Amino acid sequence: MNAQLIVCDRITSNEQWRGHELGRVLNQLTIPVLPYALDLHILLKIFDLRQSVDTYLVFTNHCGEQLGRTTTTVLRNYRGENQVPGVDKDYVVTLVITEPGIVHIRCFADGEEAAWYPLTIRVLEEENRVP
Repeated sequence: MNAQLIVCDRITSNEQWRGHELGRVLNQLTIPVLPYALDLHILLKIFDLRQSVDTYLVFTNHCGEQLGRTTTTVLRNYRGENQVPGVDKDYVVTLVITEPGIVHIRCFADGEEAAWYPLTIRVLEEENRVP
């Protein structure tokens, strides 16, 4: 089994295309103030999936303190016979950010870390803020 995480400013499920439309992929994000409620749109892609797996995401700050966790979701293969078995799952998660730094997003599958994604959070400098 292989897994990938992608964080975007938006993800739209497109039933007609049987897939997802991704907005801007985020490696860093500047927020206006602290604390800040940040909506993250995350796409989890699992491929070479031979059996169902229990998955969840864990969010930690640069000190390793947990900021949040999704509920456990059972995922299974949704691909056709002529495709590599796998599944795509999209999430919208709201985190309360209280300090700048790197947010680590980790995906666990059956209790083992399967993928991770770093997202750098910056705060808009005071002099650049619009009144």
